[in-house]
Amino acid sequence: MHETDARMAKYSRRGLVFNFIAYLICLMGGQFYAENRELTIVLTAGLAFITLLRGILLFRFYQIYPRAPQRWRNSYFVATLLGAMWWGFILVSITMRLDMSHEAPLLWLYTVVFFSTTAHAFAPYQRFLAYYQFFGLVPAALAALVVGGVTATLYGVLMIMFYVILIHQCRLMSENYWERLEASYALARKTQSIEEEKRDTRASAALYREFLGCLRSDLQTIVGETQLALNSAGESSAEQSAQALQWQRDFFRVFNNVNDFYSVLNKELQLESKIFNIRHELQNIVAEYLDSAELDGVAIETSLSPTLPMRLKGDASRLAQVIKTLLSHCIANMDRGVVLFEVEFLREYESAGELYINISSFSNQQQKRRFFGEDAGSLPQANLSFTVARGIAELMSGSIEINEIPSEGVTYRLDAKFDVADQAGQLDFHANSFQNHTIMLVHRSIRIQDIKRRELNALGFTVVSEPNYKKAQSQLAASYKEGKPIEAVLYFVEEGDDEAREFNNALAEHPELRYTHQLIAASPRQQRNLMSEGFVQTEFVHMVSKPVGLFELENAFNTVYDVKDDDHQVIPGVEVEEAAQAKTTELAILVLSDREKLIARIDTALSDGMVVHRCANSEKLATQIKKLKLDVVLIDCDGETQLVHAVDTIRAEEAANEEESLLPILGVSDASVEHPSGVYELGIDDYIILNCDDRKLKRTVEHWAHLKQFLE
Repeated sequence: MHETDARMAKYSRRGLVFNFIAYLICLMGGQFYAENRELTIVLTAGLAFITLLRGILLFRFYQIYPRAPQRWRNSYFVATLLGAMWWGFILVSITMRLDMSHEAPLLWLYTVVFFSTTAHAFAPYQRFLAYYQFFGLVPAALAALVVGGVTATLYGVLMIMFYVILIHQCRLMSENYWERLEASYALARKTQSIEEEKRDTRASAALYREFLGCLRSDLQTIVGETQLALNSAGESSAEQSAQALQWQRDFFRVFNNVNDFYSVLNKELQLESKIFNIRHELQNIVAEYLDSAELDGVAIETSLSPTLPMRLKGDASRLAQVIKTLLSHCIANMDRGVVLFEVEFLREYESAGELYINISSFSNQQQKRRFFGEDAGSLPQANLSFTVARGIAELMSGSIEINEIPSEGVTYRLDAKFDVADQAGQLDFHANSFQNHTIMLVHRSIRIQDIKRRELNALGFTVVSEPNYKKAQSQLAASYKEGKPIEAVLYFVEEGDDEAREFNNALAEHPELRYTHQLIAASPRQQRNLMSEGFVQTEFVHMVSKPVGLFELENAFNTVYDVKDDDHQVIPGVEVEEAAQAKTTELAILVLSDREKLIARIDTALSDGMVVHRCANSEKLATQIKKLKLDVVLIDCDGETQLVHAVDTIRAEEAANEEESLLPILGVSDASVEHPSGVYELGIDDYIILNCDDRKLKRTVEHWAHLKQFLE
């Protein structure tokens, strides 16, 4: 469809401007203009307006089309039909006023030639082309018959005959076009399938050899550790229990990998097709590795492309398995440095595309387990889990590649094909949420600084970047002297970062800069240790949990600028406004839980401006969804069976009703786990722990409710 639409846009661009110029030439200095100046001006102005409208859609095709192909096509069809109607009105006006004399036959001749040529451009869309030609040709023919006379009647009859012949010709062209396209597609698919069979045969043999080598290595490791433990004596029972638990984990890991590999090799592994929030799924996976990676001196940063949809349709659990394997592999083969987790999504069709994930490390340190005699440029050796991940990626019509970038590190590249879940509103919209606000961004890595700068720009901020803490403090002080103080500063904490601590203390103790909001990006483990490391905690110091993305930044700044409910002292000279969010009179919220305590907690937090409906079990959920016009659904996550059934029920109802904008599903829990493993793989959009304050709970629910209303 993209190629078909691009072909139509290409030929339409060529004739758009020429059509307007030809119209002016036909009427320039003619009898019609001399006798009907006011009407000529109206006709010309209308044609110019429609030409401009079509020009915007055509000349900005490559900017507009990828965001919403169906919407572009419908808009262009409507604009083109309006143009055909207006052209028909022009021909009727000239025919009625000139009685097929003077420049009228010239304009009729051009019309016949023009509509003959446009038939080739619009040929794939037969029904649209029929309407287009009818509105452009038939009104003029009828006007000629009304005028009467031999000449006018002959013109009218010939125009109607031309229309009938052209319709028949266009039908043949359309059928031939789609037949050729289908034949070419079938031939390409057949060639591709043959190549895939050859490649699969070779890949299966290589994968099988790699698997046997990795399996032998893993089994030797487990047997060696077991033998060592049996030979050791005098160990405490606690140590023995810990070792036994580790052996059990290793055994089940190998057992699961063997099962997965057998299923992959025999094409028996079935991939699920569930709707899941890809953005939160990826951020949650990275969050699981932050603390352990930082203990090894490895920092992880994420960069999710704006082209990444909010929700995809596929097997989220298997995708998570592959990503976790690549992340573990990357971290395990680094000494110190930064792991950059970059995600892109390239749309191939209207509702499908390819997901690209690059996990790259950049560090001046050598990789682990390298000795003097080893080649410094050799790639890390794959293990059993990596072999299985490669097989799963191939089942997802993708692949895994490992490349080494000189003087930087190793890059793991995953690509896999997924369907886009949302028919409308495929992007997570954040633009201009904080327009007219200024923030300073401090990060030592220019590469990471550029990524975070783009994310802050997407939120509407005016961003001032600085890699040095001392220069950042000087710029903040200078902004106050100039009367345009910078309202907030965002900086990232690293292990043993004394400069960040000194920067924090200096701002907190400064008579003017102490009113500057400090947003400190830190992992949960770092946040627990910041106070003991000498960081000063004030009402203007806010924590942002890593990995820092658009959603985390937006939540943090909503807290900073939520001055309506807070009694914080504002920055002198800065007019702070509440973050712009559309307020609706009443939001309909449905809570799925049978626990009165949980429902009462949510009801209290959401009592202002929201109507909270209750549903005791997922069996009644379908009835509630049909009866109520809901904005958000909250589901008790402590019962996983009910959660899975509830999510499937909601998505099935939306699919049956062909909903373009999907209902946000939020999980709530009393658990203290910050990032529960696998919860996003079940299909929820966000996860809320109820030990947070009421404002945070309400703000999160409002964010999703307003986002759904915006996308509608």
